[in-house]
Amino acid sequence: EYEARTGRMYKLPPPTARRKNIEFEPLSTTALILEDRPANLPAKSVEEALRHRQEYDEMVAEAKKREIKEAHKRKKIMRERFKQEDNIASAMVIWVNEILPNWEGMRATRRVRELWWQGLPPSVRGKVWSLAVGNELNITPELYEIFLSRAKERWKSFSETSSENDVEDASASVADREASLELIKLDISRTFPSLYIFQKVRVL
Repeated sequence: EYEARTGRMYKLPPPTARRKNIEFEPLSTTALILEDRPANLPAKSVEEALRHRQEYDEMVAEAKKREIKEAHKRKKIMRERFKQEDNIASAMVIWVNEILPNWEGMRATRRVRELWWQGLPPSVRGKVWSLAVGNELNITPELYEIFLSRAKERWKSFSETSSENDVEDASASVADREASLELIKLDISRTFPSLYIFQKVRVL
């Protein structure tokens, strides 16, 4: 049950309790080290040393540029995630404190429809859909178990050798509601027959 029925108003937790610092530092580029030649090899000429230094500086600059770009990307992703969490938390407060206690009067309003399209918070999703779908047939848990048991028994009673015509003839009886199970079996056998996914015989 949602908090409104208990008389308690749901409040948002403080921002400091929901997130940590999202600042990022670029990764270290110290792995790119310019080394001189070993002592047993001829030393570099001045021109070669300058060229290698320039190439090294360009590599370090490019690496730093990539690191900063990736850091900004991660920071943006984290900000979007926190924004989404804030939106969900704010929506949950509205659903719990305003909409659910006044469901019949607010269910058809534009505000509720827009909030619904934005996504239901997980904590109220089951309650909202239960109220929206309703139970016009007055099916109780006990009645559901009875229907489920009858469906399972009917499914087991299907003959493995029954033809498609037999299935279609059996389903033609409007009075026999359970014949729809035979139609389901027929539809399953006709679904992607070339792939042998739902058929009795499968090709591996």
